[in-house]
Amino acid sequence: MGDYLTILADPPWKQTMSGKYRLPKHKRAERLPYPTMTLDAIKALPVGDLAAAECHLWLWTTNEYLEAGFSVMRAWGFSYLAPIHWLKPSGCGNYFIHLTQTLLFGYRGKCRFSRARYVRNVITANARRHSEKPPESYELIERVSAAPRLELFARRRRDGWHTWGNEVSCDVSLAPVETALNSAPPVAAHSSVG
Repeated sequence: MGDYLTILADPPWKQTMSGKYRLPKHKRAERLPYPTMTLDAIKALPVGDLAAAECHLWLWTTNEYLEAGFSVMRAWGFSYLAPIHWLKPSGCGNYFIHLTQTLLFGYRGKCRFSRARYVRNVITANARRHSEKPPESYELIERVSAAPRLELFARRRRDGWHTWGNEVSCDVSLAPVETALNSAPPVAAHSSVG
């Protein structure tokens, strides 16, 4: 068992564009600034090995991968409890204008809230650069879930957190994944901002 009581993950879901609004390749200016992973590769991550016997998991998912998020949680050894919704004032998309993104909350062992309870499950904040999550989401997690905390696929360091990702100095090692992520080229972005 690992030591982390709280794990936050924002996997690099493999984005797709579909439907009649798909842009031709020569017009796709936006590219993801990071490599992506298949669903099977995300599910195979040894997240359960990093988690304490009783641990909170916070898992960001896109609308396209909402259902997959539940299967990732189960594959990592966690039970789903509730969603947190990030409401954005603007968005884009293929069939609907996506103004939300979901942060799934799960747990392993007993679900204990050693800190605040009855926190609202909606965060209202502006979108930032692609895939960057609002500070309000970290503040919510810190109110609910105890340290030590680990952020997987981190884009920057945050006080009081350990990190792992290809854009930050890492506190843990997932060597096979690091090799794959650092050698993969960026892929075309989905039309919604994540």
